[in-house]
Amino acid sequence: MRAVQPPVANTRKPRVIAPKGACDTHLHVYGPFDRYPLVAERNYDPDPHSTLDDYLKVHRALGLERAVIVTGSGNGTKNQITLDALQLMKGSFKGLALLDSAITDTELLQLKKDGFTGFRIKANGRGDLSFEEAKRMTARTAGFGWHIEFMSQSMAEVIGAVPFLNSLKVPYVFDHVAHAEPHQDKNDLEFGELLAILKNEEHAWINLYSFYQLSESGPPDYSDMVDVVRLIIENRPDRVIWGSNWPHGGIAVPMPNDGDLFDFLLAVTPEEHSRQSILVDNPAKLYGWSS
Repeated sequence: MRAVQPPVANTRKPRVIAPKGACDTHLHVYGPFDRYPLVAERNYDPDPHSTLDDYLKVHRALGLERAVIVTGSGNGTKNQITLDALQLMKGSFKGLALLDSAITDTELLQLKKDGFTGFRIKANGRGDLSFEEAKRMTARTAGFGWHIEFMSQSMAEVIGAVPFLNSLKVPYVFDHVAHAEPHQDKNDLEFGELLAILKNEEHAWINLYSFYQLSESGPPDYSDMVDVVRLIIENRPDRVIWGSNWPHGGIAVPMPNDGDLFDFLLAVTPEEHSRQSILVDNPAKLYGWSS
């Protein structure tokens, strides 16, 4: 099993002052493993310092008030670890589930009541619901107010999935900043198509998390990602959200300091009102908080 780097223990205090209600919209928690054992079929062994208590130190250091826990692949479709965290956080955290197609309607309804706001899918279905399973699950959760997070491997995969995602008639979020790369601009055919989708499709959203994995210049500034991310934000500022991707398990780049990831917003959104949208207003709308 592939080992991973531990998350940075001491989060640097960011220069960004988080507005009231600021949200980290993408993180995972793992362990303690004696209470929440990992599934056998997983890509890596999460670091032991990946618990909710470990994350809350980062959360406080960044000055955040809200967060969204995505049940991590190492937990499989056992959403109990996320459920227990949501109960402890008493409404300030929401959850995204990994679902087994065999889940009962009663169990789905309980997830909704407990603070889950959607589920994750992949084009190939490996580790998440496939497209066909997602179609059936969307029908089963109609009226929940849920959305879908689409996990992709490339921008081409993102663009190719749009007709299907639109057919579900629920909000959907492109993860990993839709795999935008440093060299791309408005003249890039594929990137231009992504911008058009975000501009014109009312159900389309994009999460900026993991931009650091696409950067070639690297920490602490990830400066080569500034222009491409700024174009995304300027194109459709009311459909952009930010997440940390903590604890950054399985990444192939240097372990980031989450303070640097938060301060990246200063470069791409120097205007305070824009950061208010990305950190507060947009997550509140998508995940169901009052602003």
